[in-house]
Amino acid sequence: MRKKNKNAGGPAIPLEEKIGLLYGDGNWKTHGSPTLNLSGVVMRDGPLGLRDIDDSGMLDGAKTNKATCYPAPCLTACSFDVDLLSRIGESIGKECRHRGIDVLLAPGVNIKRNPLCGRNFEYYSEDPLLAGKLGAAFINGIQKQGVGACLKHFACNSQETGRMVNDSIIDDRALHEIYLRAFSIAVKEADPWMVMSSYNKVNGEYACSSEFLLKQTLRADWGYEGVVVSDWGASAHYVDDHNRGLDVEMPCTVSRAKDLTKAYKHGKLSRQSLDECATHVVSLLEKADKGRKRKDAFDEQEADALALEAATKSMVLLQNDGILPLKKSNKAVYVGELAKSIRIVGGGSSCVNARKTPSFIAGLAESDKYAQGYRLDGKEDETLRIEAADIASKADVVVLFMGLSEADESEGFDRESLSLPEVQLHLFESIYAVNQNIVVVLNVGSPVELPFADRCKAILLAYLPGQDGAEAIRAVLSGEVSPSGKLAETWPIHLSDVPSFGFYPGTLTQSEYRESIYVGYRYYCSSDVPVRFPFGHGLSYAKFKYGKLTLSDKAIDRDGKIKATIDVTNNSAKPSELVVELYASPCEGNVFKAKRSLIDFKKQLIGAKETKTYEFEIPYDAFSHYDIGSGAFEVEGGKYAIEVGESATSIVSKAIIKVKSDVEFELRRSELPNYYNLPEHGFMQSDVDFEHLLGHPVQLPRDSRARPYTTSSTFGDIGSTFIGKIINKKAHGPNTYSVSESESEMIKRSIDSTPIRCMHMHGYKSKTILAIVDMANGHYFKALLHFIFGVGVRDL
Repeated sequence: MRKKNKNAGGPAIPLEEKIGLLYGDGNWKTHGSPTLNLSGVVMRDGPLGLRDIDDSGMLDGAKTNKATCYPAPCLTACSFDVDLLSRIGESIGKECRHRGIDVLLAPGVNIKRNPLCGRNFEYYSEDPLLAGKLGAAFINGIQKQGVGACLKHFACNSQETGRMVNDSIIDDRALHEIYLRAFSIAVKEADPWMVMSSYNKVNGEYACSSEFLLKQTLRADWGYEGVVVSDWGASAHYVDDHNRGLDVEMPCTVSRAKDLTKAYKHGKLSRQSLDECATHVVSLLEKADKGRKRKDAFDEQEADALALEAATKSMVLLQNDGILPLKKSNKAVYVGELAKSIRIVGGGSSCVNARKTPSFIAGLAESDKYAQGYRLDGKEDETLRIEAADIASKADVVVLFMGLSEADESEGFDRESLSLPEVQLHLFESIYAVNQNIVVVLNVGSPVELPFADRCKAILLAYLPGQDGAEAIRAVLSGEVSPSGKLAETWPIHLSDVPSFGFYPGTLTQSEYRESIYVGYRYYCSSDVPVRFPFGHGLSYAKFKYGKLTLSDKAIDRDGKIKATIDVTNNSAKPSELVVELYASPCEGNVFKAKRSLIDFKKQLIGAKETKTYEFEIPYDAFSHYDIGSGAFEVEGGKYAIEVGESATSIVSKAIIKVKSDVEFELRRSELPNYYNLPEHGFMQSDVDFEHLLGHPVQLPRDSRARPYTTSSTFGDIGSTFIGKIINKKAHGPNTYSVSESESEMIKRSIDSTPIRCMHMHGYKSKTILAIVDMANGHYFKALLHFIFGVGVRDL
């Protein structure tokens, strides 16, 4: 636990300076303190690298400076390599310092609850331990350079649909064991300078307004003393939010000084809240000021080499019947538009203007053949398909690049299916008809259905591999590098196999987390539902032999720790890295638990014909669950299996341990039958079952399109009103955006789900926003008063 801030009464600066610290200075900067000679903190997006955007723009990628583009977190997570993530963070930190950036708005450790989430490529895993450990390593790397990290999005921001107004309804066990745990690990192990509160509500409260999340959990329980910043436009009630634990509202292109001063003088903004927020922000300014004095050199060549290393160490060989690595004697043909234009980043705020634009075919030998095969926009072109099939028929091996475009998956919307584009599926069939030696390279940001998997000779998962993705793919295909990546998320056979299938993403305003703790492999292992590729799966060109798992003791008590060891031998002629996964499996008990949970992992390089020992230290709390009765993590005694796995479904060695505990727990099988005996096709139980789990009735969401409207109502909500029709006509005008039809539909959906309050991000004053709400409610005289007199005390 860190020491309490000595300046408990707030910094000794004028009131106007304190007020200024609570809201942003434009889009990407906080205010500073002239009295303390501290300048504002400059922030930028950056989970994949520094998104160095021009201050004059918000999301215009054309106005960003070029930077190193690392593989997306969906790929680097597959490395299971905390050292690699730390080095990536350190390199990005150096680049930030070189560019004068004080805080990087990364990493995101949200849980991959459902593969349809459009932003999953930015997140690490479906497992909270893995996500938390990798996130902590990334943060530590960045902050070694005197640059702050901003941990996001706190919390339960597991979808893009309605993300600014959606309420995540979740039981306490799942909240603490799954969705908060990654944040807890990252906060306690890395102490990020900032934590970003998410757009959504959690159990009825906006995250920016949640005293439970911001004051109780983050500060009281975890001891956090850094800055809590809102996601951009997430603060729904900025005065209340500051009272409830939010330090900084971002962005602010219009000054909040007048409104916040009025709120303070009338007692709406408490002195204690103002002082606490200001104290946190001044501490941040001091850290940034100290960091700016560092003169660490940034080396582009070193950064490029690390981006390549990260991609090669993370790629996952999903399937191989011996066709890989490719033999030099094989006549190979390369097919797919994605081979020419590899997709290296996801869409939205994480998009980096990469210094390099990789093309796999640019590095092909003159004797190698290439065919486009399909259009990435999904439009059918029979000529391309026929040409590709003809070239494929004359080759020994076909390397087919398949995947999704940015229009298929991006921040701002969720996918509607797990299907690959029809044109690519048709192409596979045409090629398979003339050549069965097909190697598929998958260039996606999240799982897709693979109906052709059983007919492939090999599948290599590249995810979004960053600026050196082409070279990394080539190195793995050729055998220059032995693949060592392991899946950080489960790949289901069908979308209908996903535990949250029947209720994801829910309505625009409410999402029910009925699956509770059974997310990803926790569900599949517990229900025995088959998957395409399990969590932790990944093949190698090397052949490994596992020894026997041994434990240092047969039992563990509250104050104890157990040492687990296993030897692994590389029987191959070349060195290769290997991830060993350690799981815990309960053998008995009254509390419903997942059949298997990851408790540790380790990656090591094993030389040719060499044996390496993997050692793990298992703490007592590795066996804990969150007990809703005590409101704390507790351990249920009994026998547990400690298991070593090649994946979550492939256990190679295990040992039994007795876990001692004097705490007894109630058996709730009759009350919660579906959580003890999992249904095979997701959680479609009645409202009564879910309410038993929650401990309270589920409140049906009100019709958000009916009056009364608030500043948190969306433009879609007010679409039928007079003022709503005017706004929507202007926003959705035929010449408003120079984009494709699919992108236009994406923008329309985004606008329709955007709250009215977000107009302040585009320079509109609070009085204008309130007047629009008044008019939508039919209160035209009240709207006039707001236009004339501005924001009143009652509005704050």
